[in-house]
Amino acid sequence: MSGVKIIPIGAPRTVRQRILESLGDLLAKQGFDGLSLDLLARTAGLERGVILRHFQDFDDVVTAFGQSSAFWPTVDELREDVAERFAAMPPRAQLAHFFKATIRGLLARPRTLDILAWELMSRNRYTRLLEYPRVRSALEFFESVTGDVPESLDLTAIVAVLGGAAIFLTVRSRQSGVFGGLNLYDDADRERVDRALELLLSGLIREAETRG
Repeated sequence: MSGVKIIPIGAPRTVRQRILESLGDLLAKQGFDGLSLDLLARTAGLERGVILRHFQDFDDVVTAFGQSSAFWPTVDELREDVAERFAAMPPRAQLAHFFKATIRGLLARPRTLDILAWELMSRNRYTRLLEYPRVRSALEFFESVTGDVPESLDLTAIVAVLGGAAIFLTVRSRQSGVFGGLNLYDDADRERVDRALELLLSGLIREAETRG
């Protein structure tokens, strides 16, 4: 039985939320090709003018969706399970926690995983608009890491490699259930991935400390 809590997508409480929910549904079902304000208006069952009363333009809608917790886990959510003890954790554990919590946050957002699958096949201005908020989220998280992190540790490369792996594994688990013998919706398999992340970060930090 999976311990992942799926974030519900309920009825929107406001017109703005309705617009963002409609964009999320549209992206999850159809991807980025042909995406436009007119298509969003038809999907949401609203006039263009209604959308433009709540957002500056279509780019603003996409940006707002990317910044919403419905699409991507917030830093507070990523640290929620360890908030009270995070500062006391060694740097390797803090770094590993980011990737472990990101995996759980993505698994809880099946619509986001569908959007990420489309993103792998299409690159345009809208995919870039969705990237910016999550890059800022990662930077905010790593700025809060305490303790001594070796200066020679290439965090940019580590985030790119392990973050990319987290996205790929979660998307594949959503699409086909199992990848490399692992199903991330299974608690035991997810714990194996957690342990692998801990070992990888411990080894990377130890090697960086050796190099000085």
